[in-house]
Amino acid sequence: MKPRSSFQIQKSVIFALVLREARARLGERRMGAVWMLIEPICHLLIFSVLFALLRARSVSGVEYPVFVLVGMAPFLLYRNTALRLMDSLRENRSLFGYKQIKPLDTYVARVIVETCIAATVYAILVFGFAWYGFDMTVHRPLEWVATLLLGLLFSFSLGMLLALITHALSSLKTIIRMAFFPLYFISGVLIPASYLPPAMMPLLLLNPFLHILELIRAQVLPNYTPVDGVSETYVISFTVVLLFLSLGTYRARRMHLISTKNG
Repeated sequence: MKPRSSFQIQKSVIFALVLREARARLGERRMGAVWMLIEPICHLLIFSVLFALLRARSVSGVEYPVFVLVGMAPFLLYRNTALRLMDSLRENRSLFGYKQIKPLDTYVARVIVETCIAATVYAILVFGFAWYGFDMTVHRPLEWVATLLLGLLFSFSLGMLLALITHALSSLKTIIRMAFFPLYFISGVLIPASYLPPAMMPLLLLNPFLHILELIRAQVLPNYTPVDGVSETYVISFTVVLLFLSLGTYRARRMHLISTKNG
């Protein structure tokens, strides 16, 4: 039998982990696959009705449901990625007895699964919106894809760091999960960042999610103008620093992570 290279082994390991993660995400409940679609639809319906009652039916020249979908879909992907990576060590601890499987492999597998699920759900919603009569064209598609990937890299770095932190302090998991709830509102998912309090804007602009969602909306919606202070350079710099910090910490603690007494 021809020996396999390290790359081939790594590819096989990640592929097997992707299949395992997909089965766990979609097959652990009868409604698992359906809920992936129901969750964003419920968000859209509830907040679209509330916004229509309180203000109007459009924002920045587009229908409010389209405005929300463009920002909500990426945010849910990034949130789910970070939180799923945070739980990866505990949920895959039994696999680390195999020397071919490393914690980093489980991180990569979870990112792939979450991205595929989010892309499928977004595609279904886009086709549904287009069939209903909404304009779902992307104004600057190449820049949009690049920003989406940048946000995914940021959430990967954040999730890895959260996994390392909660591995040492598991009691922080609940606090971290709760912290994503206010982020949902202060990141501009439901309203343009220009609607947020101007006095708090210098503080709000420290949040990379706000920058990412503003950039995404500007690249999708032709008439949308990001709030002053939004910068792609800030997101890139923040992501690079976070990635180096996460990978450095992971390398320093990688042997401790696979211990069956931890996680």
